[in-house]
Amino acid sequence: MMAVNNKPQFAFSFSTIVILIISIVFALLIGGGLYGYGNDYYAAYHKPNLVWGGIFDVLGYRVSTLSINGFHIGVQIVTFFLALSSGLLIREHIKFKQSFSLIFFILLYITAIHTWPIIMSTSNGMRQGLSMSFIFMALVCSSRKAYFWMIVLSLIAIFMHKSGLLLVAIVGFAVVVNNLLASFSPSSKTIINFLIGMFSLIIAYLFFDIAGLNEEGKPSKIIGGDFRGAFILIGFIYVAFSFFFKSILANSFNLTLYYFSFIAPSLLMNGLNWEYERLGMMMLIPYILSFGALLNRTSYQIYLTLTFLLLFLLTIFTGMYASLK
Repeated sequence: MMAVNNKPQFAFSFSTIVILIISIVFALLIGGGLYGYGNDYYAAYHKPNLVWGGIFDVLGYRVSTLSINGFHIGVQIVTFFLALSSGLLIREHIKFKQSFSLIFFILLYITAIHTWPIIMSTSNGMRQGLSMSFIFMALVCSSRKAYFWMIVLSLIAIFMHKSGLLLVAIVGFAVVVNNLLASFSPSSKTIINFLIGMFSLIIAYLFFDIAGLNEEGKPSKIIGGDFRGAFILIGFIYVAFSFFFKSILANSFNLTLYYFSFIAPSLLMNGLNWEYERLGMMMLIPYILSFGALLNRTSYQIYLTLTFLLLFLLTIFTGMYASLK
């Protein structure tokens, strides 16, 4: 995804007002208990003003459990940022494809925020949801080359949840590589990026192994459905497509997903199954959008509509909404 225009700031348009209204309404509905709450909410997030975790968790706990004068607003805040960031990311992408239609955007937006990556994070993986939100906004800024705000949002993502540290590193790395290789031919970019990706996989694997993040060498367990195979397939297809679709390596948004496809499996290779699944969940919507960019305008709209609708139906069929009651 590339910049829609040369202006780094967000345009305050009618679509921005729509995003804000939908985000506020969605936050009030989730916070009011209409959708129910997840297990993590009852285990921790319903408590007021928690100060748990280390440096990369404590801010996330404070925001997600924020209570003022006995009134708990943590769920509303988390949900608002999730909806806001998703709206900004989706809007940025469909404007880049020159496929923006307000009706199309609203329908796609409302469907997307009811799918697994978002609904899972509203009252269950809340700190991870906060980190994902600021990663989404950092991606929008990187596509607009608004690097100052990209850095600010990335720093916030890091201190919401430790998963943000890895994703922010990949986002920043993708921006640097994209700028360094800007003058290279498409064929050279394909070869160089693949070599960098393989090298990144090896380095990441050794790092996680040496760091001993897999506690006592025991594989962390998958919670709920096992989506490891699906995420491996998505990453493999994305890298494979880069050899045929040069646009995948043409901008920092796509490069972020490209390098994520290499680096994330290093967690799985170290037995960090749960962490790999959650990171895959965080990057699923960007993957969906990026694959769509390979299509023409009409096919793009059909693809996004059907894909998010299918993901919404799968979210229901896998019991996600039932688990939040």
